[in-house]
Amino acid sequence: MATVGSNLSVVSIPSDMPLGDISSLRLRINSSGLVNYPAGTTFGPRLLADYEFVWVIQGHIDWEVDGKPWAVIPDTVILGRPGQRDFFRWDPERRTRHGFIHFSILAGNDALPAQEFWPQVCVLPEGDILRPLFGHLGYLLTHRPDGYEELAQGALRQALTTFLSGAVATSERATPVEHPLVQAVFAWVHELWGEGTMDPPTLADCARVAGVTRAHLARVFKAEVGMGPIEALRTLRLDRAAMLLSRTNLPIQDIAAQTGFPNAFHFSKVFRAVYGRSPRDMRKAMLAGETFAYSGLNRTRQL
Repeated sequence: MATVGSNLSVVSIPSDMPLGDISSLRLRINSSGLVNYPAGTTFGPRLLADYEFVWVIQGHIDWEVDGKPWAVIPDTVILGRPGQRDFFRWDPERRTRHGFIHFSILAGNDALPAQEFWPQVCVLPEGDILRPLFGHLGYLLTHRPDGYEELAQGALRQALTTFLSGAVATSERATPVEHPLVQAVFAWVHELWGEGTMDPPTLADCARVAGVTRAHLARVFKAEVGMGPIEALRTLRLDRAAMLLSRTNLPIQDIAAQTGFPNAFHFSKVFRAVYGRSPRDMRKAMLAGETFAYSGLNRTRQL
């Protein structure tokens, strides 16, 4: 297996193929998320129908794209392209955590170098700009403030051109902002679910951890997340199930158990009611290159 070494800490397009006028570059974000995988999980082979950034936060990945192997370490960003076929094998000894963004290029492709010269992998230095940009994109897509579409357009454009050029250095880092009560509940659930299967806690459990009444916690969640605590956790379980279906080869019964459903039949019934297709059909479509719209709880997918 090839190794990503220190000589690849910043990779870029050849210096004789500079970027053109990127103001005409128009992008569309198809899906995004932050997700954990059990040790030893695999995903693929799959055919990419669009572009995909993947940044590795924890664990190691053996990534094979169009027959070329890469040993990907934490703090690394990879970029897949339409028409490529890839396969992932996650760290066999511990949980792997990474984020991803699927996107399409709608216009301005002529401002970019020929794609056969694009880098596939970049090991990020300390103080890089890409991780804050990805974090900002997650915030924009979750909270949707006024003008978020153009803000997200600019952030993704900068991420892509920065990755291609290799000019990833900065001294600034971004810190996500979230209501402390929401943070407290999600941190507790993260720890709870990290110990085993996703047994959903009650509203009383969540309120006790947050140190407030159930009514107050429900109001805070409604304002911050757009739904109550229990609905948010249920949505999160289904969202994680969808991610495991679309991005791993785990058996459906194992995914059902890992996301707190009593059996594969009950899981399939609930999944179809929410997402409009069976788990098996969704996985088949994703492996064929179809993109999938997740629930929007981007900041909680780390659970």
